Amino acid sequence: MNTRERLNINGQVIWYDPQISLRVSPSTFDTDYQFRQGNRTGSAPGRSKAHFLHLNGHDLVLRPYRRGGLMGKINRSLYLRLGAERSRVFREYSLLEWMHEQGLAVPRPVAARYVPAGGFYRAELITLRIPQAKPLADVLQESELPPEVWSGIGQAIGRMHALGVDHSDLNCRNILLDAQMQASLIDFDKCRCRAKGAWQDHNLSRLRRSLDKESRKHPALFWSDSDWESVRSFVYE
Repeated sequence: MNTRERLNINGQVIWYDPQISLRVSPSTFDTDYQFRQGNRTGSAPGRSKAHFLHLNGHDLVLRPYRRGGLMGKINRSLYLRLGAERSRVFREYSLLEWMHEQGLAVPRPVAARYVPAGGFYRAELITLRIPQAKPLADVLQESELPPEVWSGIGQAIGRMHALGVDHSDLNCRNILLDAQMQASLIDFDKCRCRAKGAWQDHNLSRLRRSLDKESRKHPALFWSDSDWESVRSFVYE
């Protein structure tokens, strides 16, 4: 059952989880302010350049919404304003909230902010950071993974598909492995629930393409076709 609460501050709309002890305000989402306060502990590469924060004893990930592709060269952070409830950030927050309640291995949403700007808006999402987790792509540069880890990745994707969640950008950087090599799935922007269909195969095809792309960048990447078959067999078991 969702427990989210809502703040309206100077036109901004903030959703947050009151069960997580965090005093949420607009400054919570201000990465420059958090840096000056000594709360920003690092960042991750990528289009949205997620920032790592440590606040009130919680390790968090703050992800600003950023456009990619050609549109991103023109307009990096503004989205067409259709109302807060229909914004991408609140849709992702709601989906994460629901998936977390279902027991899926996904980040727990902490807070989200919608900031109107004329006919547009910008947004940020904060989630709990998965402890000691690294992207699958980075782990594969270091060592081979045993078959049970690949099977665990397939099971995580299979559970997501069983609930009808279409991950529109399933790639080897949106799969994290923690210190125990347990898999989690991240980055559910533009994702949604759907009836079973061809999209499930498309998710896997996208993941396979991302592994092939990483292999071209890093020829010594530790994975093989048999590893891939372990993933597929557990997705469809």
